[in-house]
Amino acid sequence: MRLIQSTLRCLEVLDALAAVEEPVSVSELARRLGGQRGTVYQQLQTLVHAGWARQTPEAKYYLSLRALRVGKAALDQAGLAERLLPALRELAAATGEAAALAVLEGHEVLIIQRVESDALVRADIRVGSRMPLTSASGLVLLAYAEEDRLSRLRATGVATPDRAVLDGIRRRGYAAQRDTYRPGLSSVAVPVSLGPDEEYLALSMAAPTDRFDEDRSVALMLRVREDFYGG
Repeated sequence: MRLIQSTLRCLEVLDALAAVEEPVSVSELARRLGGQRGTVYQQLQTLVHAGWARQTPEAKYYLSLRALRVGKAALDQAGLAERLLPALRELAAATGEAAALAVLEGHEVLIIQRVESDALVRADIRVGSRMPLTSASGLVLLAYAEEDRLSRLRATGVATPDRAVLDGIRRRGYAAQRDTYRPGLSSVAVPVSLGPDEEYLALSMAAPTDRFDEDRSVALMLRVREDFYGG
């Protein structure tokens, strides 16, 4: 199979834009990618012309909203909403807390589906919210990510936990965090596989720390995962 190298390089730039938190300069992006400044500039201009990127008056670049539209279309075409909502509703009902599913997106975790809690005091995290890799969902997704995915993250300057930490999460089968993402908020996440050729998702629940029961939450999440996804 003959691949179009110029297209692959533009897609690498697109991935790099998705891995930064704010508009980035040509020089910084070239440093992250290990490429020539002039070449990266041309690739960025191509993405701007195609509507995938925007340029600020300070000559910095960021993703356009087209990326969000395409991402939503990918979820819709895969029928994920219909496949995921029943499990989330069951988990929220069993725990009395908010339940969510997330994917690894660039250097962050993206919430793609969520069912709210009926509690008066609850975690305020919505579909489309982004969380750090240090969240419970982030740690699970890193632990089950392919090694080349981790290498690409590290190449863009993103810090990831040591392999020993990630291996420990895989052995336990879940990750839990207290007051890490937000003070007073705790969460636990387990990996979910929808098929051998699909990336892992993170099934999570979050609650105010003062009523967070880690052992009970993990047991309920594993049961729901078994019921809906076969373990």
